[in-house]
Amino acid sequence: MKARKHLRVPVPIKIKFKRENRDQSEEARIWDLSWGGVFLCTAHPLEPRSRLLFEFEIPDQQVTLEIWGTVVRAQDSDPQTPSGVGVEFDELDHESRSQLQTLVDHFVRNLLPKNK
Repeated sequence: MKARKHLRVPVPIKIKFKRENRDQSEEARIWDLSWGGVFLCTAHPLEPRSRLLFEFEIPDQQVTLEIWGTVVRAQDSDPQTPSGVGVEFDELDHESRSQLQTLVDHFVRNLLPKNK
């Protein structure tokens, strides 16, 4: 089994995305997110090597982050994971990487036990 490059964080939110060369937005639920990519829960087939444009809302900020990604694998559902696709983010500039880190960090903080 190949080791993961980045920590994956469960992020049970809906996200909008567009397929390359299409104007219509689609919605899917995120299963998990990392600095390197996202796993989308979707019953709609997305072809390997398809390019997608994601729109992420950054919590507590007035920022919408747009990131291109490429479908790298499709997965049928199993007892631990729903059906969907793994998407690797295309190269990110410094600002996009920083905003994505802010988003991932937000969800990591939500996983940590709250101090009383």
